[in-house]
Amino acid sequence: MRVMIEVTAAVIRKRGRVLICQRPEGKSCALLWEFPGGKLEPGESAADCIARECREELGVTLESAMPLTELAHEYPDRTVHLHFFLAGIGAQEPQRKEHRAFAWIAPGEEGNYAFCPADAAMLARIGLDRIIHLT
Repeated sequence: MRVMIEVTAAVIRKRGRVLICQRPEGKSCALLWEFPGGKLEPGESAADCIARECREELGVTLESAMPLTELAHEYPDRTVHLHFFLAGIGAQEPQRKEHRAFAWIAPGEEGNYAFCPADAAMLARIGLDRIIHLT
């Protein structure tokens, strides 16, 4: 029986760029790049989860988070159902609490980073240029 994991991810925009984070060593998809987020806890909504994860992982409070898209991705040992949210953080600066590194990237720069497969699938579906210009 395949395990289905419900996960959220924040596509945080600021000054024409989006925030990406590099996963730490020792975790699944180690050293690949992702949009920050994490697993839903029992009884937690996706919106509450992404707000909590960004506070815990980056020390930021999301502003105007809205659903962007959902997708399911099959890894060899599990299926991940991702809820992507589009958000801002105002003047706040993220802190590196769990990730190895983070970067603010502009459209056209995403090819310079090796993304987790599910995050790469979302970028292929929507495109970073479109994400930056969504209102």
